[in-house]
Formats: sequence, C-alpha cells, structure tokens
Amino acid sequence: MRMRVLAFVAMAAAMLPASAAGYSDLDIAYRADQQSFPLPKPPAGAQPRRLLEEFEPPPPPALPPVAEETKSPSSSDGVDVWERVRAGFALPGFESPAVARWQAWYLNRPQLLKALFERSRRYLYHVVGEIDKRGMPTELVFLPMVESGYNPMALSSARASGLWQFIPSTGKAYKLDQGLLYDGRRDVIASTAAALGYLHTLFEQFGDWQLALAAYNCGETAVGRAIARNKARGLPIGYTALALPEETRNYLPKLQALKNIVADPGAYKIEPVPNKPYFAIIASERYIDVDIAARLAEITLEEFLALNPSHNLNMISKSARSQILLPLDKLESFISNLDNYREPPKREHAGERKPAPQARATYRVKRGDTLATIASKLALSEDLLKAWNPAAEAGIRVGQTLRVRPN
Repeated sequence: MRMRVLAFVAMAAAMLPASAAGYSDLDIAYRADQQSFPLPKPPAGAQPRRLLEEFEPPPPPALPPVAEETKSPSSSDGVDVWERVRAGFALPGFESPAVARWQAWYLNRPQLLKALFERSRRYLYHVVGEIDKRGMPTELVFLPMVESGYNPMALSSARASGLWQFIPSTGKAYKLDQGLLYDGRRDVIASTAAALGYLHTLFEQFGDWQLALAAYNCGETAVGRAIARNKARGLPIGYTALALPEETRNYLPKLQALKNIVADPGAYKIEPVPNKPYFAIIASERYIDVDIAARLAEITLEEFLALNPSHNLNMISKSARSQILLPLDKLESFISNLDNYREPPKREHAGERKPAPQARATYRVKRGDTLATIASKLALSEDLLKAWNPAAEAGIRVGQTLRVRPN
C-alpha cells in the first residue's frame, strides 16, 4: 500500500527530531510503516505454523455475523481496556531478529510510542468491543497502529485512507461510500466494521491469522501466489516460509513488537485506558457545519474532526449514514446547545445550496499563503489539507496547485 523506502535513508530520517523534519510524532508514527528492515529470505526447510491444503479464489466480500458473547472481560468489568486486550490475546507469538529490531525501534522513540498510545485512546474501547463481538484475536487492535498510527486522516501514496488504510477499490467492495461530501474509509464506525469483516473473510480463506494479516497488507492475490509457488516446489506454506514483499515480511514483526510492549505494561509504562466508551453516537438530523458543531459540543475543531474525519468538506449532511461522534461527557452540552442554536440566514436551503467555495477541486497558492491560512480560507482542517497533499508538508510555493477535496 505504501511506497518503498531504502532502509538506511528511512532510519536516518527517523532519527531526526520531529521538529527538524517538519513532522509531528504522529506523522512519524504513520511513516513508520513505510519502513522495512532488510530480512533474510525464508529458509527452504522452515516449518509452517499451520498448513493450508489448497489455495482458492477469494470469496465474495461478506461481513461475519456478530457473536452474542465476548471472550475477554466485558465493558462492565472493572479493568482498563489494555487489560481486556491482554486477556484476549489469541495469536501464536513468535520471536525473530525482525521482532527484536522493531521492538527496539519503538522503545528507542518514547515520544513516538507515547503519541501512538495517546492517539489510540479515542478509538480503543470501540475497536476492542467490535473485536470481542466477533470473537476475533484482540491483537488486531495493533493493526491501525501499524497502518495509520491511529490517525484517521492518514493517506498513503496508493490512496489508502483512514485508520485501517482502505484503498478505494477494497473500500467500495466493503460498502464504504466515497463521494464529494463523505468518505466512509475515514468513518471510525463504518471502517472498523469493514476492516474486521475483511479480516474475517481473509481468515476464512487462508485458515491462518498470520496469512490473513499478510494478505491484509499486500493483498490476497499476492499471498495466494506465494503459497502456490511454495506448494509447486514442495516447500512449507506458512507466513515465515513465503517469499512476500519486504514490507509484508516486516508487517507481523511490527505487530508482535507492539504486542510484546503492551504485554508488559509495568516495564514499559503503558498508561491504562478507562474501560468505558470514549464517545457517543448521535444521528445527524440536520445539515450543520463542522466548525459550528465543534463549538456547540464545546470541544476543539481538532478533537471534533478526530472523531468525525469522514466529512470531506465543512458540512455534515442530513442522511442515514451521517452520524456524529462526540466525547461522551460533551453529549448533553451538544444537544442542549443545538436545541438553542439558531442558524443565521443562508443563501439557499441547505439541501439545494450551490457549491460552496471549498467545493472546488484545487487551489493555487498565492503570495503570503501558508497551509494554515489556506485551510482557514477554505474551511478545512490543516490536517486534512496535509493528508491530501503529502508533498506540501515540506513547504509550499507560489503558483503550486493543492488538492482541496479527495479524488
């Protein structure tokens, strides 16, 4: 999903302070998955952890049924969410030089690691709950850490977007709408359900969670071909024995490294996360600007967009899919303020309004512009503007054309 980066260049960049490179800790966390350690080729005699008898074409996408019971402590238990995660570990652990290197990589960057865990706090309770409902391994909570750094605005060079980094075609296959006003790949609720549905389908296809995770990263076709090549040569067909892309061979070691860190919270000072919902969900019953919604909720625009990142412009539409997520302790304030809010007169009815200035597809940089002033002028968040224009993080120039809406 992401461009390849030479290991020594990537590591040199990673050792720069965030301010020196012009990136925040969360920017670097997202870019961590664009790196790979050079790994030796799998030994021919390696034994797979589990064999797949034959490879079949992928079945049509289908979401799994939601189980009634959970396998780890429930939301009513007096534990923190990370304890629920540890109680639900179900994947076989494995150790390798790559795991050790990635574990050291994360631990040698405490600010980055802290940023990863801080960002995940908003979403963790919901993600763990959805995993529990489906009876899936709780190690899957680490997948968005590797994919996006738990940044719902993350956008890769291959146009993979959101917490779970869906590319457009896979997003459409899993019914994540992608239009002018809304991108379901960045919808926290919809994308989590779709990602877990996709992972369930991959597990059903390959019969092995390691292979399912590898296929999530590089595609089921690539994993299927690797299995077929090994079977034709009489070789093992487990994850560690397959000739997969370098990025994919680093993928599970990253997940295992994060699992090892969370498994020992005392040694690594993992802050507990309250075992209660972070956000509440309400239906959007009227058209409303996101900046107004943030003010009515009495939270910052940044916090509002972190929970509601799927709206491409500054308008939340009135539709069945347009739910609003708010911090649980702000729900009553929002409802009360919304009931008392009177919109100023508008040019047209919201349902028939002409395209607003921010509906343009591109913006040409003018003298004196900065990303912050452009974002303000177009009623966009600066993070969203950066996500659509990755090269602009290094600086913008007069006459440069920026994307101000998704493709």
